[in-house]
Amino acid sequence: MKNLFIELADTPIKRECGLMNRKHLPNNQGMLFRFHSPSFASFWMKDTYIPLDIAFLDDQGKILQIESMTPLSTRPTYSNYSCKYALEVNHGWFDKNGIYVGSRIDGEGIKSYKKTAQITPPVNNIPGVPNAQPNQPPAPQPAPDVMLNKTYKERLEDAGIKGKKLLIIYQTKAGKTLPPKLISPPFIFEKDEDGHHNSVVKAWDESTGGWKSFLVDNILSLEEQKEKEGK
Repeated sequence: MKNLFIELADTPIKRECGLMNRKHLPNNQGMLFRFHSPSFASFWMKDTYIPLDIAFLDDQGKILQIESMTPLSTRPTYSNYSCKYALEVNHGWFDKNGIYVGSRIDGEGIKSYKKTAQITPPVNNIPGVPNAQPNQPPAPQPAPDVMLNKTYKERLEDAGIKGKKLLIIYQTKAGKTLPPKLISPPFIFEKDEDGHHNSVVKAWDESTGGWKSFLVDNILSLEEQKEKEGK
């Protein structure tokens, strides 16, 4: 099973903007478009600089179709089927990770419909009629081929909205893993020195009592600070 970190585009504005004006997309990161109901969809690459592959998914998260899209092209890419989701990743990511039409996507942002078995009570003591047996529960689904997770950027945004402090483990550009740090909101996103959009987060470092900037791609883990018992 492959893990993929995704930004969720589940509002008209987010779906319209997509990955426009980005110059960089981390290797194991993408964007999941979620539609209100299954429908035929079309995408173009206007103002989008990153070569992308797009997968169209049904309401169970199964891939129906995969297409490649050329940067800055205004030629639409259409879904051949009614779809509930579309997943954009870096060009070649699906092939590299063995993900094809028929593969199943699950996790963050996927709200697949799961049937619930109805239990029929047994019927006893009817001459000539065998005792009815309860319906068996549905067989468990196989593990998905791709599991979606929130990006660290979205987790930082969620924590900022909730006013939550985060315990962060961070790796420097030189590859050194720093001791855990406790950071507090507000979490302010900025461009990095190469101009990559929202690639740096500025936060208050509780250990040093000052503001600190972190490259989002160099964050190794994030955890909400647990409330002390008795509070």
